[in-house]
Amino acid sequence: MSSGDAQRAWFPEMLDELQRFWNPDVSWDQFADFCSRMTALRKEIRQARGIKPPVMTCRECGASGRAELTDISIRSTLFALRKIGTISDEKMKELDREWKKYRNNNALDAYGKNEL
Repeated sequence: MSSGDAQRAWFPEMLDELQRFWNPDVSWDQFADFCSRMTALRKEIRQARGIKPPVMTCRECGASGRAELTDISIRSTLFALRKIGTISDEKMKELDREWKKYRNNNALDAYGKNEL
């Protein structure tokens, strides 16, 4: 296991998938489906490589245990697009604003699912 893999959210093969997937005309629903697929792929990669979640320590009681990994959010995916140079900083900010507006108007969580 490479150093830092326990905390890694985006593995290289996931970034390759992201680059193939990205299209400026993709809908937020398609984006949400893609994020779900990436969450599943990350779980497969981590399991195949024997990568366990990072160990975290509670600040209050001092107990330690494995952290619970969250799903890949739409916003995380936007940041990944910027990181790999697929979109510019300005496009990232624009999409982030659009996502926030769409999310609020449709009562969605960070993953594009209904909050209700």
